[in-house]
Amino acid sequence: MLKKLIDTNIFIDRFANPDLYKEIFLSEGFVYLSSVVLMELRAGAHTKESINAVSEIGELFKKVDRVVTLDMRDYERAGAVLSELQSRKGYDIRKIASITNDCLIAVSARSIGAVLYTQNRKDFQAIRDVLDFKVSFVN
Repeated sequence: MLKKLIDTNIFIDRFANPDLYKEIFLSEGFVYLSSVVLMELRAGAHTKESINAVSEIGELFKKVDRVVTLDMRDYERAGAVLSELQSRKGYDIRKIASITNDCLIAVSARSIGAVLYTQNRKDFQAIRDVLDFKVSFVN
């Protein structure tokens, strides 16, 4: 069965417009939530309503056992990817903190054999150049 991991930007767009990306959520397969995506969503939640919405999402995915958390080996792999991005692609991780989270999200997708759905073509294409994982770029 297809496993789908959804990037933060898609969740944010769905909060604003629940009709967006329905096909990803309703098509065949299981949707998973990365703990890194949950962290990013919570970091951007500043109102009581948005904090509650993020909490509800986290609880829903936890209830159905579809939250992806990383282990030590995964963090080591993400560190290796960051090193390669710096040396091969010219990334400066001191200036682009979000690339660290993107590496962790990519490793999360790989760890469960999921396809990552994202709008962030630039960074995830660069990550895919140094890490073998499945990704689907959406508009």
